[in-house]
Formats: sequence, C-alpha cells, structure tokens
Amino acid sequence: MKKIISLILMMVLLCSNALADTAKEKTIDTSNVPAIPEGTLSAEVLPFTGDQTYPVFSAPDKNSIRGAKNRARVSTNGWIQVFGYEGDWILVQYDITKKHNRIGYIYRNALPREVEVQELNLKKADAVVNYDVEVTDDPLVSQAALAKLTENSRVICLGTMGTWTYVEGEENGKRFRGFVPTDCLSGTVTTLQEANHAIIGSWKLYAGSSINANRIVFKEDRTMTGRSTLTNGREVEWSGTWSIDYYDTNRNRYWNDSEFELTLARGSAVELYGLRICRQAAEDGELKYALILSDGEKTSDMVLIE
Repeated sequence: MKKIISLILMMVLLCSNALADTAKEKTIDTSNVPAIPEGTLSAEVLPFTGDQTYPVFSAPDKNSIRGAKNRARVSTNGWIQVFGYEGDWILVQYDITKKHNRIGYIYRNALPREVEVQELNLKKADAVVNYDVEVTDDPLVSQAALAKLTENSRVICLGTMGTWTYVEGEENGKRFRGFVPTDCLSGTVTTLQEANHAIIGSWKLYAGSSINANRIVFKEDRTMTGRSTLTNGREVEWSGTWSIDYYDTNRNRYWNDSEFELTLARGSAVELYGLRICRQAAEDGELKYALILSDGEKTSDMVLIE
C-alpha cells in the first residue's frame, strides 16, 4: 500500500512540475516586444525550451564580432523573436533590459524540434558608407554601438527595417552584421557597362584635390574637356581622352579598394586614378551618381558630383 501511495505522490509531483513549466511558458512577459517596422525583415515570438542560454553572435559565424565584450547570450526564459534561418543559424531578437535589446545569431538546434521557421532569404547588394558611422545590433531601442565604419567603407546590404539597413562588414578584420541608418549608404556600381554610362556628363569638384580640375566633362566618344585654376588664380581649359577598366584590388595601388581604374590622357601626360562610382535614387526615381577618385595609397581622394 505504501508503494502505491508513493507512486501516486510521485505522479502528482511530476504533473505539478509539468503544469508549472507550462505556466512558466505562458507567463513570459512580452509587453516590451517591439513591432518590426516595414522593410524586408520580419519576425515573430516563438516558444523555446525554458531554462536554457545560448551564445549570440553578430553574424552566422562563431568567429564574428560578439556583443557584450564577447559574452552575449540569450536566455529562453524571456521572449525571443525569430526572423528566420540561414544554414545552421537563426537570427533572433531578445531583450537584455527594458531599455536594451539585441539582434544576433544563435545555433538553429536551439529551436524545439516541432518549431519551424522560414528561411531568411537576405538580399546582397554592394554599398559604400558616406561618412563615419556606428553599427548597432539594437536599432529599435538603445541603438548601442556594436562596431564602427569609417567613410568610404565597403559593406553588403542584406535587408531593411524602417529607416535602418542591415549590413555585413568588417572591423579590424573581423566579420559582423548590424544596422546603420539607410541615409549613410550609397550603392556602388560594379559593372563596366554601368560605369561607362554613369560617367558621361559634366562633373564639378565637391571635395578633395587628387586631380587638378574644377570641372570635367566626359563625353560618349571617350573624349573629355576640363577647367582648372592655376596657382596665380587664372583659369585654363584643356581636353583629352578617358577610359575605364576593372581594377584588380590585389595590386594595392589605391587606398580605398576601387572597383575601377580611370585613365585620363591630356597631351603627353597619362594619369591613372582609382575610381568608385556611388549611386543613389532621387525622389523622382532617377539615379544620381558620384565619382570618388583616389590617386594612390594615401587616404586622400576627390569627389565629383553632377
């Protein structure tokens, strides 16, 4: 009889523990779960097995930058939003405090077997940073810095979330993914066909002094004209020819890893410049371009705008 009573008590205890776990899952505080702004990224709160913690990385790579001084972790006892999976990883958002969230990657096997998630299907578009900017893994709450990007840094755009763009880049040779204000980015031209089309027109000096010219006009027949100011203040006009070719970054000739190399021939002088062409869409839908020329390994360049 005692054995039967003990068995019943044990079953009751097991049932009570199960009910407690269920209640625990049902009472997770989701009052501060942020709404995901309009864009290409979306997420939903999903259930995880309780009392677990998992390391969080900024990219789907255990060697990528990791927040909280390389100690970022997520607890399954709080809410977790899941954006989707990429290979063996899932992209999640969770809260650290009421005023600080984090978006990052954990291993996909953290999900309960019965829970299915969508594939991330991130887009990949080359872009360049227009000015020094901080990267955050918490765009919707604290906007705390994860990494920093300097002007003219090259990144890959992966998606959008409201006024933020999700990017991949490197800081000190270490990979990361995070969010920057969309306004700080310009797309970069990567095909020779678009480069030859984009350069046609009249350009004026916006910043820098790598080339002695106030204005340059590139023409479709590969000729060009320009206007320069001499040291005595007198303006002179000149003419020549131009051509563009792909640039092999392994040569390390230009400091900013230009996509193209621009050749300018003026009389007997031939000048070579690293060329990056940035594009932005105007409000009327038309594309606007800017030319960034570099004349060597030093960190100085010239920007031409229409």
